[in-house]
Amino acid sequence: MADNQDKLTQSDQQKLAALEEQLSKNAADKSTTTKASTAAESKASSTAPFSKREEYVPQRPVVKAKTGFLWFVTLLNFLLVITVVLAGYWGWLQWQNQKQQQLTQQQEFINTQQSSFASQQAKLTRAADSNQLIKDEWQGQNQTLQNSMAALVADIEQNRQQVALNQAKLEDIAQRRPTDWLLAEADYLLKMAGRKLWLEHDVKTAMMMLQATDTRLQELDDPSLLPVREKLAMDMQNLQQINPVSSSTVALNINALMQQVDALPLAFFKRPEDEQTATSLSNNVDDWQSNLLANIESVLKDFFSVKKITTEVKPFMSEQQQWLAKEQLKFTLLSAQIAILKENTELYQAALHNAQNMVAENFDGQKVAVVQFNDSLNTLLNTDVERVYPEQFSASAPLQDLMNRRLDDRTTNGNH
Repeated sequence: MADNQDKLTQSDQQKLAALEEQLSKNAADKSTTTKASTAAESKASSTAPFSKREEYVPQRPVVKAKTGFLWFVTLLNFLLVITVVLAGYWGWLQWQNQKQQQLTQQQEFINTQQSSFASQQAKLTRAADSNQLIKDEWQGQNQTLQNSMAALVADIEQNRQQVALNQAKLEDIAQRRPTDWLLAEADYLLKMAGRKLWLEHDVKTAMMMLQATDTRLQELDDPSLLPVREKLAMDMQNLQQINPVSSSTVALNINALMQQVDALPLAFFKRPEDEQTATSLSNNVDDWQSNLLANIESVLKDFFSVKKITTEVKPFMSEQQQWLAKEQLKFTLLSAQIAILKENTELYQAALHNAQNMVAENFDGQKVAVVQFNDSLNTLLNTDVERVYPEQFSASAPLQDLMNRRLDDRTTNGNH
């Protein structure tokens, strides 16, 4: 409370002093009134003790009412003072909290600014490092570009020299005979024939190119080319002896057989026929046993009846097995087709043999479609598809040597 009183405002202190002064004044008035009334009573009792008492107006109720009001005012002022003190204390606490919050916010703002400054500093540092790296990279690229420019200048100079050399060669070639171009064309056709034969196995195109090569050599009308043309004729004869059967034609025939597999009838289980027993009796006495059995059977038929129930005969293979048998036959034919396109004779024949075995095991050989399918397989199996290619053309080396000699002769003459 001492702290609270110290913190009272000047107006509150003045009000409190006035209240205390009024309380002291009220107490003095009360004591004076009490003494006067006591003296009057004592005087009246002494002067007329036996006389009739006069009408007396009591003054104490007024004093009590006034005193109660003063106490009420005093209590009210005291409550007001306490309320003011508490309000001042609460306001002081709020001011302290607000001040603490302001300090906290200021500290947070300072920390935020410091963090932002540190982040900006780190960004500036990274940017400086990045700029340094970019600068180093740019310098490296500049150095590389300078080196490339130097190498490009050197290549340009080398190309210029090569162009000058090629121009000189072209001038030298322009002075040659026009027939030399025919010789170079013949060599090119001979090389292309070899590529067609060994890479694509195209015998017809290779033969046409060899004939075109011979035509170019014939147009030269040069007796020194007769040995080359002789070798070329031997090469063309060797090509004519290669098996003319086309692998693509055989592959197409196999493809046609593959499309017929789904329509081929499969081999189903055949129910054996019922055996018919002879019911006729013999006149021979020695056959009495058989006659007796026949009589017994005829008698039993009169007492017992046999009812025959006919049901659908199920196939020997299930639907899955039927599908599998046909797909296996297709796969075998596909293997034969791939083998003939790759000119693998052994694999081709083995695949056709497997196809024949599958047809014999799984398909009905009594049907016309199966018989014709099997005949087609035999035809393909008996077809000679083996091809033997020459390792190289015998005219290639002599023609190349002839071109090299002529080129060397021209170069020697040009130098002289």
